[in-house]
Amino acid sequence: MRKITYDLMVTAHHFFSKSGRFLSFFLFVLAAGLYGCGSGPGGVSSGGGSKSTVISPDDAAEVSLSHATGFSLQNHDGFRTLTVTVGLQGRNDTLRYLLLPANTSVPQGYHDYLTIRTPVERVALFSTTHIGYLDLLGCADRIVAVARPEYVNNSFLQTRIRNGEVAEIGMPFSPNVEVILELDPDVLVATALPASRKTGYQALRNAGIPVLVVAEWLESSPLGRAEWLKLYAALFDREELAAEKFTAIETSYNTLAALTDSVPYRPSVIPGMPFKDAWFVPGGNSYVAALLRDAGAGYHWNDRAKTGSIKMDIETVYPVALDAEYWLNPGTVLTLDELLAKDIRFSDFASVRAGNVYNNNKQLNPAGGNAYWEQGVVQPDRILEDLIRILHPGRLSEGRREDSLTFYRKIQ
Repeated sequence: MRKITYDLMVTAHHFFSKSGRFLSFFLFVLAAGLYGCGSGPGGVSSGGGSKSTVISPDDAAEVSLSHATGFSLQNHDGFRTLTVTVGLQGRNDTLRYLLLPANTSVPQGYHDYLTIRTPVERVALFSTTHIGYLDLLGCADRIVAVARPEYVNNSFLQTRIRNGEVAEIGMPFSPNVEVILELDPDVLVATALPASRKTGYQALRNAGIPVLVVAEWLESSPLGRAEWLKLYAALFDREELAAEKFTAIETSYNTLAALTDSVPYRPSVIPGMPFKDAWFVPGGNSYVAALLRDAGAGYHWNDRAKTGSIKMDIETVYPVALDAEYWLNPGTVLTLDELLAKDIRFSDFASVRAGNVYNNNKQLNPAGGNAYWEQGVVQPDRILEDLIRILHPGRLSEGRREDSLTFYRKIQ
């Protein structure tokens, strides 16, 4: 049935895309009523041949979130509802999902939600940054497909990829729809993208593949991003484990941050690397700026109230970079020779002269897949520990020794 639906819907998708009717950001997620061609009760698949059980909605119990602002979870009697808020391009879109056990019917009042059957047994991911969440929950074996598998850093998944147990599904903006349909995952997790780059999602959704749009990268705090662990836990019925894991991460992070609350001196830091004629620096309300503050760094643009990056010309950034005591995350470079080959003026930087250049690429696989992005998003306490070891070596035992760092390495 999915193959027939796909052939029909992909034709409509191409037509409407050309006519401009899908310019609204992720409008397809809000149109869940289109999901039910040949489906069971309530316009969704019954999940098998077993008899369906009808359940009724009741008053929801909100799942407690301390830091994350981009989603909410509600526990009902026999099911859950999930709301994801995506703020991009001046819009705030609210996406609604029904997390419903297999072989139960959609309760009254929830037919306009996109249904995901739980617990999820087979999941496809469009971003390696989501692997860390599943791995922490002990659910990495549920991953049946990823985008760009060569960049996967997780050793367990690398083995599964080599054995043909994890497929490649294309990129988020150009998914391999045929492969995804053949795999038939219970859910496909996609990163929130601008409307112009969501080409294949509509066809997938209408072919019977639930597409869960996540936006943890829009959170402005490290713990806010990490708390999306609770969203993934709801998919796999691992809520208690997620609560335990997140509490440990939160406690560790706050304990580390407290070490720098009253440091007498905050060394100046310049992050990033210029690209062509621009240098993008983190805004003062960004995830990176929060990590730098908590690590006891002095950051020049800390007062610029912006959650994303700020585009600046090199001439504006250069005087700040010239005097900064530490240079962090300079692109993908592995050596000082490689760094100076990009621009000989870098040799004048105080950080370069003092040997205080550190990059977050200590754990790379042969293709360049970086554990920093795969694990660090859900375990920011480990990133923070690295930064404190680098900037304030006396605050932690073992200082800034290379073997004491998890994600960072000194560029030499």
